[in-house]
Amino acid sequence: MKKLLVFAGALLLSACAHSPLQIWLQPQVQVAPEAIGEGFSMSVMGVNELPSGGLGSLGGVYADTAQVSIGNDAGEAIAAGLREGFSNWSFRITDSAPEVQAIAKLVKLTYNSPNTVYTTEIDTSAEIHLEVKIGPRTYFGTYSASGKDRNLVKPSREEVQSRVNGLLSTTLQRVFEDEKLKNFLRSNL
Repeated sequence: MKKLLVFAGALLLSACAHSPLQIWLQPQVQVAPEAIGEGFSMSVMGVNELPSGGLGSLGGVYADTAQVSIGNDAGEAIAAGLREGFSNWSFRITDSAPEVQAIAKLVKLTYNSPNTVYTTEIDTSAEIHLEVKIGPRTYFGTYSASGKDRNLVKPSREEVQSRVNGLLSTTLQRVFEDEKLKNFLRSNL
C-alpha cells in the first residue's frame, strides 16, 4: 500500500510540473500523382507568421515554464511539405522564374493545456493561408485543423512532436483536397 501511495504521489508530481519542450516540424502529405501542373514550373515559399512565445503550455502547476516551442524553421517546414505534394501534381519545383508561385503563411499553430493544475486535456490547432499566383490571377485558400488530446501523465517530446506534425500534416493535406484550387490551376495553366 505504501509503495502504491509513493507511486501515485510521483505520478501526480510528474503531471503537475513540466519542463519546456522544443519540437521539430516535419509535416508530410500523401498526394496521388496527377498531371495538373505538367510542363509548368512552380516556386513554393513558406512564411512563419506565428506570434513569438511558442505554441502554448503543457499545463501543470508551473505552466509558465512548461512552454512548447519550435526548433526549426516553421516556414521552410510547411514549404517542404507543400513542395512534395505539388511535385506529385507534376509541377517542376524551382526558385528561378517560375510560372506559378505559391506562398503559404503559417498563421496559427497551438499545443496548449488550459488546465494549470495538472495536464488532462490538450487543445491543438493549425491554420495556413495559401496564395497561388499564375500571371495576374491569384487564388486564396485558408486551411485549418484542430483537435483535443487527453493525457494522464506528461507527454514525451516525441509524443508532442508527433501530435503537432500530425495536425500540421492534416492541414497541409487539405490543400491537395481543395477542388477549387485544382479548378483554378487547371483553368489558368
